[in-house]
Amino acid sequence: MKKDVLNYSIYFFVYFLFITLINKLFSFSNWPLYVGGIVGLVLPNLDHLLYCFVFKPFELTSIRAKALITEKRYKEAIVFLYSTKDERKDLIFHSLNFQLIFAVLAFWVVSSSGNLFGRGLVLGFSLSEVVFVYKNYVDKKYFWISVLILLVLGIMM
Repeated sequence: MKKDVLNYSIYFFVYFLFITLINKLFSFSNWPLYVGGIVGLVLPNLDHLLYCFVFKPFELTSIRAKALITEKRYKEAIVFLYSTKDERKDLIFHSLNFQLIFAVLAFWVVSSSGNLFGRGLVLGFSLSEVVFVYKNYVDKKYFWISVLILLVLGIMM
């Protein structure tokens, strides 16, 4: 778990450094972009909670995770959900259909929104999805398309 947090932090730092340098966002007033990026980086992990509480609440892992949360053992619940993440296959945010729709909406948000937090959220979410695609899909052609979309979104800032 610590290794994944470190990897995602490095990806976040490198990508947002790229965005900062390309778009010359050196002012302190751009802090909502980075906060939104951090939130966006964490947001796809809520898919596991949706799976446990909404979509498949009667599976054994869902029952165990809900029991830990109701007992207010949040840290143990997070560790448990992380250790069993490979058991959950039908996640909404990690499906190809969602990612295609999200790419269109991300382009729309980045190109038309003036809200830095929203732009950062979309960029962080997109970065998280690109890392997910790289780790889990065999077809690397889709990965390179995702990277290209991520770079275009970063340059459009």
